[in-house]
Amino acid sequence: MPGDRLRILHLAHVRWFNAEVQYALDLAVEMARQGHRPVFWAQAGSPGARRAREAGLETVEEAGLNAKGLAAPFGALRAAARLSRLLASRRFDLVEAHRPEGLPLVAWACHRAGVPLVRVRGDMRPVRADPLNRWLYTRWARAVVASNTAIDRSLRQRLGPGLRVVTIFGGVDPDRFAPDGPAADVRAELGFPPGSFLAGILGRLGAVKGHDHFLAAARRALGAVPGARFAVLVKEPTPRQDELRGRVDADPVLRGRVGFLGRRDDLPAVLRAFDLGVVASTGSEANCRVGLEWMASGVPLVATRVGVLPDLVDDGRTGFLVLPGDPSALGEKIVYCAGQPARTREMGRAARLRVLDQFTLDRCARLHAGLARTPLPGSRP
Repeated sequence: MPGDRLRILHLAHVRWFNAEVQYALDLAVEMARQGHRPVFWAQAGSPGARRAREAGLETVEEAGLNAKGLAAPFGALRAAARLSRLLASRRFDLVEAHRPEGLPLVAWACHRAGVPLVRVRGDMRPVRADPLNRWLYTRWARAVVASNTAIDRSLRQRLGPGLRVVTIFGGVDPDRFAPDGPAADVRAELGFPPGSFLAGILGRLGAVKGHDHFLAAARRALGAVPGARFAVLVKEPTPRQDELRGRVDADPVLRGRVGFLGRRDDLPAVLRAFDLGVVASTGSEANCRVGLEWMASGVPLVATRVGVLPDLVDDGRTGFLVLPGDPSALGEKIVYCAGQPARTREMGRAARLRVLDQFTLDRCARLHAGLARTPLPGSRP
């Protein structure tokens, strides 16, 4: 392997932008920052391809590995042939497949070119345990990376002996998201009293993100702490935002105490203004970059026990964990944090230290680089 600079191909071919693509993109960008030479293989015309180009990554756009319709098999075979030629010509040290589409063909191309394959799994849905998938994961992949311990456990249970799996969490840039620096005057923007306790939820407005439970928890908390205030930070406007806003305006308890913030370019400054972050999701959360952004900003989390969140939150020390779909428990923890400001600030400092220790992009990239330099015991060369 020439020097310390690795050439790694990241396959993140999906039409939409999801947590798996975000993990792959963050990883590739950080590897480039560390002096490696990542290449990003993305679905043609996808948000992932656009963002990879904007980040300055060498980008390959391909539509064949997950093509649809009658022409799909031919498109996939042509894409696999192009992948094989790319691997043969560029002397890659490793291929990381972040998506399952076309995985048998990807494995074939890697085997033909003599390039090790790592399957990175960031999907909370159970992996298929059919003979082909078992063969791919245990015999053709050098290793399997799980983005949280729940996925790690599921992989081991479903695929059995012979699986070489390691958990590597996603990360965040702790220099960008930090407690120090200018803070946006969110309270003034929303018409809230200066110094009021402020809790927020950030993320897309899908049902799985638990915004209904957040509003129900806010309503319960306001019964005990009427001076508290709440904000919904919206990444992209959707009709769902109008629905939630209408419910708030129609509720005399929530009206004037729950505000909405649109997409912000100054997100680090916005997060610093909060006393508490809430992740109320009822499922998914394979990576939860939002949770890491809150924690890196020195803001503790009240979060549900789903996905990666039990890995992120040290319950009672950096925040609190509650069962999903339980607004009452969510509200109780918010009330506690509002009533114990010194304790809440201490949890925020501990959350920041936890990110620095375990959840930085630097650490994530170095662990992935280690898969090329030092294979796991029992892995294929």
